[in-house]
Amino acid sequence: MNRLSSLLAASFILLVSLSSVQAAMPEAATDLFEAKTVAARDSALSVLEAAAPKDPASAYAAGAGEFFTALELLAGGLHRYGFESPQSFMLPLMQLPVPPNPSPEPLTYEGFRAILVGFRDRLEKSATTLGAVPADADIGVVIDLTHVGIDLNEDGTIAPDESIAAIMAVLSRGGVS
Repeated sequence: MNRLSSLLAASFILLVSLSSVQAAMPEAATDLFEAKTVAARDSALSVLEAAAPKDPASAYAAGAGEFFTALELLAGGLHRYGFESPQSFMLPLMQLPVPPNPSPEPLTYEGFRAILVGFRDRLEKSATTLGAVPADADIGVVIDLTHVGIDLNEDGTIAPDESIAAIMAVLSRGGVS
């Protein structure tokens, strides 16, 4: 539980710093945070990841994008198998507002393990990318949390109800509405 609490605290700090720092950001970061489709978002993320070794601002934006896509991997996998979010404060990440799936796939041990491993691996990639940003780098990223989002139902689009702001609103109410 301590590890999960640390992850949530780190994600909150990331969100606060992303939404409050004021300076220019790479064009691909704007594309990443304003994308309306998974394909457009992934394309912008690839550009940022390629630029990350030479540009701390690109690395910072890429690390944030990788964090959001980790959540998307988790939510999409849970949607695929018809997961219903538990209303438990003990499992805050499992309270993602995953929409109902009328035709879920049968869940196997291997399928569930693949969801968790993919989520973990993407979080580790995000941590590595963010860890490469120099501590003294002057980076500013301003995003509108009503625009940046994740595809919760694997339909390839990022709808307004899949924005980080909408997800945070659901979580602040204590679960799926």
